Amino acid sequence: MPLQILPATPPTPTSRELGSLDSPPSRREFLAGLAVGGASLLLGTPARSATAEDPTAWYALVSDIHIAADPSTQLRGQVMADNLRAVVSDILAADAAPRAVLIDGDLALQKGQSADYRTVVTLLDPLRKAKLPIYLGLGNHDDRTNFREVLQGVIPHESKVVDKQTETVDGPGLRFVVLDSLDQCNVTPGKLGSAQLDWLTAELDAQPEKPTLVFVHHNPVPVQPPPPSLLDTEAFLAILRPRRQVKGVVFGHTHVWNVRQEEGLYMINLPAVAYSFAPAQPLGWCRFRPEPGGGQLELRCIGGNREADQQRIALRWREA
Repeated sequence: MPLQILPATPPTPTSRELGSLDSPPSRREFLAGLAVGGASLLLGTPARSATAEDPTAWYALVSDIHIAADPSTQLRGQVMADNLRAVVSDILAADAAPRAVLIDGDLALQKGQSADYRTVVTLLDPLRKAKLPIYLGLGNHDDRTNFREVLQGVIPHESKVVDKQTETVDGPGLRFVVLDSLDQCNVTPGKLGSAQLDWLTAELDAQPEKPTLVFVHHNPVPVQPPPPSLLDTEAFLAILRPRRQVKGVVFGHTHVWNVRQEEGLYMINLPAVAYSFAPAQPLGWCRFRPEPGGGQLELRCIGGNREADQQRIALRWREA
């Protein structure tokens, strides 16, 4: 079933559907409330509607949480579950609630075990209790079968691309297209595949004038030495470059915080939540606030190198 990030008239949820603030929902109640679509899940219901002109509207962009079944698991000096708890607390501490929380892959620690996803569900529970929509993407440390079993088993699912999960999320004045670059679990390179690229082309051409950000886990830039991170990078970028409504690509995978422009497209590399590969890198997430003709990114650090905490980067969209 399709997802809308901001329903025009959000349904009034019952306490059983959402769980109360005083009594967290059981796992069965948690899963029973999921609205499922493509590469993402909607956990909960938006706490409020918003318009494109709403100056308080923003999105929480998160990546590489790497959660293990045991929440006390440590790697590279980090307790990943504690880091995700810190991100969740920071999101909830904002003066205004986000329109949605988008998590861009590598939900599981290494091999996408079912128990990993059950712990993910538990750690995201405070966001659900706050009635926030949560969209989950997949990375190379995820297992699509186990992911579906734990998070989508309650509600019938029909993928728009065979063996992939894709979704479009429409918000006022801005559109997100979430792709699935998971090729093989626990194998580093990713791949979109011809069927998904065909779907992406058709989906973009269906709304040629609406500003769009494309989400994909793997970084769409070849790295040296080979192989590249995203095996079909060139085919992917060949679709995006001439379609002027596409303003940028948001990705994770590298555990590096970086924003740059390539041929007018913003390449937004989200920091990891779980751990970094280099001490100079921050751990955290990004707050994205849409603005007329662009937007603003703010880095929110919860660990690692905090020198750039609350750094703000103005984004200005290329002309359509």
